[in-house]
Amino acid sequence: MTFDKGPDSVDFALVNRVHPGDLVITQDYGLASMCLARRARVLNQNGLEYTPENIDDLLFRRDKNKKLLRAGKHPKGASKRTKEQDIIYRNALERILQST
Repeated sequence: MTFDKGPDSVDFALVNRVHPGDLVITQDYGLASMCLARRARVLNQNGLEYTPENIDDLLFRRDKNKKLLRAGKHPKGASKRTKEQDIIYRNALERILQST
């Protein structure tokens, strides 16, 4: 597939193909929010399932971090992935796949 070069064009193309109950794996909060609006299940790479209950707080935190960056302050980045995170992710993925 080929997509426009515009910002977020791939995200919008994906969202337009998402159906209720589909599983999307992403670390992008904006994409997660759009997929939730389409009633998809959304999981991040660390096993956190994005939900209507937690997405607003995550988007708020993202906005706050962007403001810090514009002010010249650098919030702490993600640490190196651990084996425990791999296990948490696998368990969350298996739970979601078994529930469908």
